[in-house]
Amino acid sequence: MRVVIGAGADGTRAAAALAATGEAVLLLQATETPHGLDHPDLPEGTGRMAVGTAERAAVEAVTGPLVEAPRVSRAVALGGRVSTLPMKPTDAIQLFDVTDRVDAGRSFMERRVRNALIPITGEGQEERTYRQWVERRMGASAYQHVYADYAQKRWCLPGDRLSVAVARQHHNPHHGEPTTVAGGGAAAALDNAIAVIESNGGEIRCGVNVRGIKVVDGRAAAVRVGRRNIPVDGDLWVARPHTVVAGWLGDSLARGPSNDSAFLHVWDRLQVAFDADKALPADELHILDRGSPAWRVSQVYGSGLRIVFHANVAPDTDGPDLLSFVALGESLGIRGLRAENARVERLREWVPVWAPVVHPRLRRLSLAFAELGIVSVGRRGTFSPLDAGTELALAARYAAEGVPDQREALRALLEPPAKDPDLDASFRDFLWR
Repeated sequence: MRVVIGAGADGTRAAAALAATGEAVLLLQATETPHGLDHPDLPEGTGRMAVGTAERAAVEAVTGPLVEAPRVSRAVALGGRVSTLPMKPTDAIQLFDVTDRVDAGRSFMERRVRNALIPITGEGQEERTYRQWVERRMGASAYQHVYADYAQKRWCLPGDRLSVAVARQHHNPHHGEPTTVAGGGAAAALDNAIAVIESNGGEIRCGVNVRGIKVVDGRAAAVRVGRRNIPVDGDLWVARPHTVVAGWLGDSLARGPSNDSAFLHVWDRLQVAFDADKALPADELHILDRGSPAWRVSQVYGSGLRIVFHANVAPDTDGPDLLSFVALGESLGIRGLRAENARVERLREWVPVWAPVVHPRLRRLSLAFAELGIVSVGRRGTFSPLDAGTELALAARYAAEGVPDQREALRALLEPPAKDPDLDASFRDFLWR
């Protein structure tokens, strides 16, 4: 029986993708429920999935039927003013205080002229950080007044310590696959994944505390749970952060990769859902106000007037201050939110702290795990702008081909070469994902 270790919905989906190939799968779930969620009907993000024609059958084998949905519409909010994306020039000007507008415009135009001359002058610039990427395209004022605080809230690091990969993925134009949602909703999609595991002779054990991974002759041979060892047949799939896996391996992992794991950190994602009395002006509303408790407010597609606040919190911190989310909603004109009716989902180990050095460290760890027969799956603890649909398509591909590792494929997507068109990025667009 193939073994998958998880701590949430991404572990369940990965196990189901493997089971859909006919494998009997044992899912060792750290959470107390098979899907790992307190509110399985509350989707991760907006509930939308980008699924191409080639992968649709593999994804639907896990989620059940998919239904076409409109593309996500986005807006930004600052000081109670909401502007849809892409912004009109007059709306973009409103992002800056009156005293800063001239300087911001001048800085933006200087960068535009300089970038346009690059084919003639041959000037190059190596970009390592998020801040460098933004300032090269939009000027220092745009970074200071628009992007800096948002980057800290969303990706848990100051922009001058944040990898340039973040900007490339989220601020470049993106034209993805058709947008879909699970036909039966988020909870039904997870129930379907559980049924796929069980109908193929698999088993899900909840509340399992993995204590280690036993390595024999250079391969993962067993998973230590309490005082017993569960034998591993074939590759071991793990939907947990690399640093957790490195801890389980202990001395079985070479010193270099082990040291790399010490530099990898993850935060938790909070989703706080309320029933509202009015719809948002867009599917996603990104909050630019300094000190805001959330970086995004989203509207769940097909679930009536349900809105969700998204925030990142450090591990082992207390629960959220629900009244702060109510106050934020009221500042956006959303009335009728009541703290006692809020539903809180805490996605553990979900948000990586993506510093520039993380990319090569993840690469070395992925190679070290692959040598031991450990396949990293799911999005947990990796910087990935991909949604559940793309995550599932990758898991299905590797389940069929037997080629590790899905996580490495996600990592490789984060460093695309810089292209000339991305020099035209503008704060009128703000973000594309």
